[in-house]
Amino acid sequence: MKRESLEGKLLLVLLAAAWGGTFPVMKIAILDLDVFFFLSLRFGVALLSFIPLLVLTKRKVIPDVRSMGIGIVVFSGFLFQVFGLKYTTAINSAFITSLNSPLVPVLGFLLFRKKPYLRAVFGIILGMIGLALLTGAYRGIAVSLGDFLTFLCAISWALQILLVDMVTKEIDALELAYSESLSVFVLSTISSLAVGEKWLMPKGSGMLAVMYTGVIATTFAFFIQALSQERVPPEITGLMLLLEPVFASFFSFLILGETLGIIETLGAFLILLGIKISE
Repeated sequence: MKRESLEGKLLLVLLAAAWGGTFPVMKIAILDLDVFFFLSLRFGVALLSFIPLLVLTKRKVIPDVRSMGIGIVVFSGFLFQVFGLKYTTAINSAFITSLNSPLVPVLGFLLFRKKPYLRAVFGIILGMIGLALLTGAYRGIAVSLGDFLTFLCAISWALQILLVDMVTKEIDALELAYSESLSVFVLSTISSLAVGEKWLMPKGSGMLAVMYTGVIATTFAFFIQALSQERVPPEITGLMLLLEPVFASFFSFLILGETLGIIETLGAFLILLGIKISE
């Protein structure tokens, strides 16, 4: 049992690293690729990876309608995240996106009148203070467009968590992720065509970004998550996934040379603390 738990924790560290790496990778990708076209490519690749996985595990390839509906929210989340990355750092994007966890009880109360626990309220307060420090809002200056869009991304992820919670007992998790990905692919492709984006196949770093985000950070990451959560309790899973923005900071420093100042680092720490307390 202890060996299974250790394996599960190692898988979660691998998952956090895979997701953390997407932030600098996506920032590089959108230097050469239009946003909708990039999302279309990413989720097109993810779908091609999902289908053989579904067949091998004897799951349905026909998408679930409710899951595709949730995919609209997922599409909005990625849209805000990738557009946000155009105007903010990969590090800021990672930490602001991670606020989705403490935002869940807030949206749960506003939309479904679910009374939040006291620790969840305390967690979101800490997270908001951290956000103010990270974005510079504490100095009375306007929050950047990128940080604002990324905060909308965090809200979208929080809403997606609530919606998934409503159907998770009725829909297989792998089929859910596949159906959501199909929805994002369709919406991204239609949007790309509608706004007249150039469909130029990526080369070099752009192609690597598409393959990494599509296969490693989507299909492979979801499979790893499913395996790990069979071995590790939910509270440990939440704690281990706090490493995602930490890995994002590390990779953003290595790849993009991004760093945080003392105040911004304190803000990032308060965001992580708020997430941990709220879980």
